[in-house]
Amino acid sequence: MTDQSTMDGWRTGGSQAHYKALVDSAAAAILVIDDQGIILDANPFTHTLLGYEQQQLIGQDVACLMPPEHRGKHGQYVENYLATGQPNVIGTGRRVSARHRDGRLIPIHLAVSEVWIDERREFIGIMSDLSALTHAQATVQHERNRLKTIIDAIGNPVFVRELGGQYALANRACLQAVGADHVSQLADAFGRALPDGMRDTLNALDHQLTVDGEPVHIDVTLRDGRTFKLAKTLIHHLAGEPYAIVTVAYDATPLLQAMQEAERANQAKSDFLSAMSHELRTPLNSVLGYAQLLLKSPTQMLADDQRQYVDHIHQSGRHLLALINDVLDLAKIEAGQTVLHLTWYPVSALVNDAIQTLSPLAERQNVSLQNCLPAEQEGELYVDPTRFKQILINLLSNAVKYNHPQGRVWVDAHTHHGNLTMTVNDTGISIADDQLDGLFEPFNRLVAEDSLIEGAGVGLAVTYQLVTQMQGEIRVASQQGKGSAFSVTFPYRAKPHSSEPLVAEASDANIRLTQPHRVLYIDQGSHQQRLVSDCFEDWPLLTLHHAHDFSLAEAMTHRLAPSLFIIHGNDLARMPAHWTCLVENKPLITLGAEGQAHCSVATPHIRLQQPVSSTALAAAIQSLLEDRE
Repeated sequence: MTDQSTMDGWRTGGSQAHYKALVDSAAAAILVIDDQGIILDANPFTHTLLGYEQQQLIGQDVACLMPPEHRGKHGQYVENYLATGQPNVIGTGRRVSARHRDGRLIPIHLAVSEVWIDERREFIGIMSDLSALTHAQATVQHERNRLKTIIDAIGNPVFVRELGGQYALANRACLQAVGADHVSQLADAFGRALPDGMRDTLNALDHQLTVDGEPVHIDVTLRDGRTFKLAKTLIHHLAGEPYAIVTVAYDATPLLQAMQEAERANQAKSDFLSAMSHELRTPLNSVLGYAQLLLKSPTQMLADDQRQYVDHIHQSGRHLLALINDVLDLAKIEAGQTVLHLTWYPVSALVNDAIQTLSPLAERQNVSLQNCLPAEQEGELYVDPTRFKQILINLLSNAVKYNHPQGRVWVDAHTHHGNLTMTVNDTGISIADDQLDGLFEPFNRLVAEDSLIEGAGVGLAVTYQLVTQMQGEIRVASQQGKGSAFSVTFPYRAKPHSSEPLVAEASDANIRLTQPHRVLYIDQGSHQQRLVSDCFEDWPLLTLHHAHDFSLAEAMTHRLAPSLFIIHGNDLARMPAHWTCLVENKPLITLGAEGQAHCSVATPHIRLQQPVSSTALAAAIQSLLEDRE
């Protein structure tokens, strides 16, 4: 034997050993079969995969490893290949099932190759175990099916759009909402449903979402009028890269329609209350006016018991008028008919006016009423002064009415971050925690429901609405056995600018007169009525009579002979021509705003700008009447 022959032999022997080692150590079952389908050899992993020892398989038909439905067809597969050359598995590979020795089926990948050995045709089959892969895929599919079932059960439309633009998923509610039968029809369905330009807007939002990563919310109204609220969120791969956008939609149409119906109903209610309040107030003012005429008649027209009856009519009418005014205020606010005039106004003037107005009530209730504002807080609030005074009077009057004899009410304040929080504190009846939520509801009197304290439960509702409209905040705290504290917060500045007009204030709101006087106030329905009436409660020598029109005012003028007239600016332009003679040489105060008519009657006259403070009104009355003492 030559050296070359020896080397070739070594190579051949080495190659065979090498290939045998590869086959024996492979993590796949390898079978060799002849052209009749008889197994000629099997590697050790065949036992691991299918449970057969090598000797148990050699000489057996390979059909014993096939599922029952394919077992009888193997011969046909081989004959077809030999006759036509058309492979089924040979040279390609496919996913099939193999039968284990115990009868169960194992998912495998089968690849078959054809080889020729010494002019014999043999086939090598390689079977890779797919059990773990199949289990993982089944688990994933199960989770997908469960997720799809859950998403389909959601009543709101949900769809997923890949970043490439393809729609990958849509639940049943989404398909029904746009009239599609399958997710593949979604793009066309959206094109029909969305108005012109909206699709471009949504695409731009999707792009912005991929850049920012922040969820996007938008309202979309379809061509048919339905409105959907959309929430869009990115979906990421496990590696963190975004690959799709999930959109959840909510059909807000029923809610919006309900809100519109509620707004219409609320508007109708407010319109009704406003109309009814006017209809009630007009005859009631006449009742009060003529009751005043009877009570102030210079001659003894009434017997003592009749005078008492008329006095009851007058007092009850005043109480009813106050309730109607509250309802009218609330109706105007809810109907959006309240006009606010926001300006910077001195804090001290607002508080002093309100306290002076409520002082007579506090004295009758035997309640201490104090201004405890810090001396350094001489700045200004940005409010509508008239409406703020109404707020403060409402809070103070409640604090007094719902207090105990020898009780205390005080006003204090503190500043923070350009705002001032003013608090009305009292030692009166506390409010339970479970009643605080209903405190600002109209006609809810809470603890006073069964008491003798007068009121309709409208004042706090009006107060809350006014504070809200002036962009302020209102809060309440109450402690059992100690009382309550109502706080309002508004913008505040410490020092007024010189360009702002300062309010002319008298040193106080006292009137130093020695004789009684009657004052006739003509006002057809402004919100100044109660404020003016409250001011006169602190001036015992002045008796205020109110007339809602000039015909009643004329009768009251002849009967009462008033010393002074107060006419609201809105009514001044409607004053009859013959009234020039009635008010001639009688002092006159007009309450007006910029642009309203001025008085042209030749009579002592002072014009006060609204809102009118008690100190300014007191100074005007003192100036006009002191020479007539």
